Amino acid sequence: MKTPIGMILAGSLLAFSCSQLRNDLPAPVAPGISVHDAAWTDSLHASVDPGFHGQVLKTMSPAWNDQNCRNCHGGTYTGGTAGVACFSCHPPYPHAVAFPSSGRHRGYLKANDFPLQQCQKCHGSAATGGAYLGGNVLQISCEQSGCHVDAAGNPKSPESCNTCHGVFSTAANLQTVNPAAYLLSAAPPNDVAGDTATSAPGVGAHQKHLATGTTGRSVKCQECHVVPQSVFDPGHLPSVAAVQKHGVLPVLNVRATTVATVVFNDTLANLATGGGAYVPHPSFDPATAKCSGTYCHGSWLLTKASASTVQQEVFADTATVMVGASASPAWTDGAASGTCWSCHGTGPSVPTPMGHQVYEVTACYICHGDVTDANGNILNRSKHMNGVIDLVSGFGGSRPMR
Repeated sequence: MKTPIGMILAGSLLAFSCSQLRNDLPAPVAPGISVHDAAWTDSLHASVDPGFHGQVLKTMSPAWNDQNCRNCHGGTYTGGTAGVACFSCHPPYPHAVAFPSSGRHRGYLKANDFPLQQCQKCHGSAATGGAYLGGNVLQISCEQSGCHVDAAGNPKSPESCNTCHGVFSTAANLQTVNPAAYLLSAAPPNDVAGDTATSAPGVGAHQKHLATGTTGRSVKCQECHVVPQSVFDPGHLPSVAAVQKHGVLPVLNVRATTVATVVFNDTLANLATGGGAYVPHPSFDPATAKCSGTYCHGSWLLTKASASTVQQEVFADTATVMVGASASPAWTDGAASGTCWSCHGTGPSVPTPMGHQVYEVTACYICHGDVTDANGNILNRSKHMNGVIDLVSGFGGSRPMR
């Protein structure tokens, strides 16, 4: 009569279709049973030996069914009851067949600093299927139904900007047919963590700046960020931690933090006024999520001497200059940081800049009728926050900020 322990051991061996125990395998980290033969991990003969684990998994039905692997090596291949971790050979370790459909890979990629080079090792540089260890071809494309396709089902590169942040379902060919719209489609929500709330720093006021343009013209991505030409461009991915963790080439490593770098190296935030003498110094504080010193939020100056006689009439009696409010809005504060007075006023009921005669918001249209209506609503976003003072013709028409 067999002992209960003997019955358990026999059942385990049958489950794995193994006929005998082997002693010629790498020793497990923790005490356990070796059930694979030598060919299982013989990468030198991987392309020809049907016993190599890559070949076995590939020819399974369904292909790459790794449930038995996870029974011993753990759900995340970190060792499990076998005490042998797969990621000692596969950095990062392999993923389960349910990985793409379960939605887990977004979180996994973020937690592991987006190791896309490792994805390419098995799925190919275009993610359409490629060679794995030993030169075998992994005929699994990431660009297939239910995975990386657009709303119409067209194959879409996993390295598209809006794969990680923005509107994932956007047309796959948008980058070619409408580059400007493509960049807008990459603006959160969603952010890289999948957040959609404006209270999340990765979301914040992206849509208000880039897509909606509620109070002004749409702001270009490069106004605040270095827009990468490739997912692996310096300043984007991977991070220093990813290089150290996954062994990718150091030349690709430049991102120092998980917070997107804000640079203000385009024209709007840096617009000089006051005859060129007033130069903004825009900056962003990741700790408070506030920007400051930007032209667009009130860091500007107008001289009375540069204005025509009719325009000089709106300067306060003793004022020789007119200045903006130099606001420092919080990225996640919503509408509270985008009021009229916050950028060019002196209080909640005073939308006029310091040095300007004081009027209520309902009077702005008298001089700026091409921009705002009698209720203070913005009529023409392209003429607001655009580097130009837009006046109706009776007050001299448009003039540059100087």
